[in-house]
Amino acid sequence: MKWFLALTIAAALFAQQKKPVAPAVFPLEALRVEGNHRISVEKILDVAALKIGEPVIRTDFDQARKRLMDTGAFQSVAYEFKPSADAKGVDGLLHVIEVDAWFPYRFEDLPAADDALRGMLRKRVPIAMLTADDRIPATKEVIARYTSAIEEFIGGDVRVTGKVIADVADQPAIVFRPPGARANIAEVHFIGNEVLPSSALISTLAQVAVGVPYSDETMRQLLDASTRAQYEERGRVGVTFPKIAVEKAPKVDGVSVTITVKEGDSYNLGAVKVTGVPPGELDGIKNIGKWRSGDIANLEEVRAGAIKIADRLRNDGYLKVTQKTTHTIHEENHTVDAAILVDAGPQYHMGKLTIDGLDLLTEPQIRKAWSLQPGAPFRPNYPDQFLKDLRDQGVFENLGETRAEKTVNEKAQIVDVKLFFGVAKPKEKTGVKVPGGRGGSLE
Repeated sequence: MKWFLALTIAAALFAQQKKPVAPAVFPLEALRVEGNHRISVEKILDVAALKIGEPVIRTDFDQARKRLMDTGAFQSVAYEFKPSADAKGVDGLLHVIEVDAWFPYRFEDLPAADDALRGMLRKRVPIAMLTADDRIPATKEVIARYTSAIEEFIGGDVRVTGKVIADVADQPAIVFRPPGARANIAEVHFIGNEVLPSSALISTLAQVAVGVPYSDETMRQLLDASTRAQYEERGRVGVTFPKIAVEKAPKVDGVSVTITVKEGDSYNLGAVKVTGVPPGELDGIKNIGKWRSGDIANLEEVRAGAIKIADRLRNDGYLKVTQKTTHTIHEENHTVDAAILVDAGPQYHMGKLTIDGLDLLTEPQIRKAWSLQPGAPFRPNYPDQFLKDLRDQGVFENLGETRAEKTVNEKAQIVDVKLFFGVAKPKEKTGVKVPGGRGGSLE
């Protein structure tokens, strides 16, 4: 009886215990993003899927972090949340660190259209929705995800690999294609050309194309760099290459490429406008290109003139000068206006000259011959040319190795120069026996 009474009391006490209290839930009132550079705040928030006004707890932020990391676009994602200023809700913060290396991507030799593949990836792979310039991180995880999605979309037994390839210097891209090496270009041919003979076109393109692994992208870049330039020298600025046909070369290992040319009409040069040149340098570059309105629109001459302008400015102390050419075609009168955009950057000046390796009598003579005085615009080629001139003029009888060392002070935009003079090693004496004598040497 006592046992039954104790059990009844325990059951009653257990029933009277309060149920566990669920954690308090508050609405999300604000959400900020920090650390992003390439990916917009809006797209990060879309993937995070945390909605303003909806109740949130820690697990919601955990899931948002996981969704962002799953895109492959971020090295890390951290979050913070705290009561809002009015204590009626929650303020959140997402701190992201993006993956560093992003490259454009393209497809080669796959049985599906480019637009269809890109459209599929934008829908199925989160990273494809994040950037407007169609670049993706070059990480194993992202490339594997893209490869898998492409294989599934194509179906069948087609296998796909994804690799970073630099067909053109300084322009790497992620290429998705079947495994195996590309075939090299063995021959190039042209059809549709009339203004330029095939022999001239083939000769120029073959020099840069034969022996290069074939891809459509590579071939079009080579055409733009060589064949297009040949036509633009003759005013054919609208030349296009509407078709590129590829087949196995009949007699050699590799592929034969046939390019269809649409030469377009001839255009004359309109105006050439140069912008960005410092006012004090305008007279020096005024006639540097010798362009004349009404002449055949030779855009190669315009580009060559732009390089001359940059070289002129560089030799006047603008060591970081850059230039870019653009053109505008006017179909109504068949003219082309060209623009040269110059970014001169800061002007650097000569600082201190130091000479190493000369004696007290010779050093003053060299300083006197040195014409680049402190404060003058720095001429980057002058130190090396100065040493070359000394050697050519035979100023020193026993001059060894020489070199010029330049030290740039970026803050002050000053360049100090140190000239090193070495003494030539003495020639070894060759012993020659003197006829009729007991021995000796002649030099």
